[in-house]
Amino acid sequence: MTTLVASEPRFVSLAAIERELARPWQHPGGRREEQTTRALMGNLIAVCRSQPERAGLEREVAQIVPHYPTRALLLVADPANQSAGIAASIALQGCIRGSSLQICGELVIIGAGGPATPRLASVARAVLLGDLPTSLWWASPEAPPLAGELFSQLAELADQVIYDSAAWADPLRQLVVTANWVSGSGRQVASDLAWRRARLWRRIIAQSLDPTLAPGALEGIEEAHIEHGPHALTQAWLLSGWLALRLGWVPRGGTLLPGPGVSWSFEWPHGRPRVEIRRHPEGEPDIRTVRIVTRVDGRPVTFRFELQAAGRVAVSAERLTDRVLSLTGPVYSRSALVARQLPDLARDRLFESSVALARTMAEAVL
Repeated sequence: MTTLVASEPRFVSLAAIERELARPWQHPGGRREEQTTRALMGNLIAVCRSQPERAGLEREVAQIVPHYPTRALLLVADPANQSAGIAASIALQGCIRGSSLQICGELVIIGAGGPATPRLASVARAVLLGDLPTSLWWASPEAPPLAGELFSQLAELADQVIYDSAAWADPLRQLVVTANWVSGSGRQVASDLAWRRARLWRRIIAQSLDPTLAPGALEGIEEAHIEHGPHALTQAWLLSGWLALRLGWVPRGGTLLPGPGVSWSFEWPHGRPRVEIRRHPEGEPDIRTVRIVTRVDGRPVTFRFELQAAGRVAVSAERLTDRVLSLTGPVYSRSALVARQLPDLARDRLFESSVALARTMAEAVL
């Protein structure tokens, strides 16, 4: 049986961070004979931009470290704070297994106001464990490149950059800005949690339109309609980019629709398919339905994919079969998605290419 324990945060000077983290720790209730070990897999730099964001981010980091033991730097870059100083505190998190205590999380919280923000990257560099991979998690609800030099300097320290486009206030413009960075990110791995959330949709669409099950369905696509809830536009956008990329469609123009919505036309050797995305004003931040109008063995067929519950998508094929099938997948919290991404340091070329095509689509309607 494993028991999680944590120390109370305590303030330290910047110069004392490393020394204080290395001090022996005996948690309240610990036995004198208890053996303490440390086993960390990487560094995590988590960035937020306000004190309210900090409280939630601390809880999420605490949920991550049992799955991915890490030295976590929680940077609070608060532009509303005009203090020129930098404050630091530390805490430890451990897992008790039998008579041993394993340190699985070292949390360093560093807060800086606007005037001190340019110093955060150098402070972070001094605290990172140099022989371990480093991930930058941009946990603030904005596109990372919009933070300017702060993001650029922190990204230079990282092997991968994790962000979540679901909370962006202006998703299309921020998608373009971020896609520009992704295309030139060099050695850093880029990961959007919105892409991970849509994995079930990509899987069920690919399986349903497989040529062995639906001959001619891919070549016969005439229309694709995607409906989504609030804060799920980038999920829908990346899904349409993935579909167009996998089929080799070339964008030929886009139009904004009332509703709100957007429509694109594409071109490829089999015709001029059209994709339409519409937003529901209320509800959960998920893709709701995907409807694909196509032909199977020369007959008109409409595949309808519908979110029935969290983690379950049903598919029906009108004019082909009366059967309704469903596919289920796990539903992860934001912290769980980050924990699963942290050890994955391989570039996702399909994601990068889908982002590039989604940028082209966004630029067509801006």
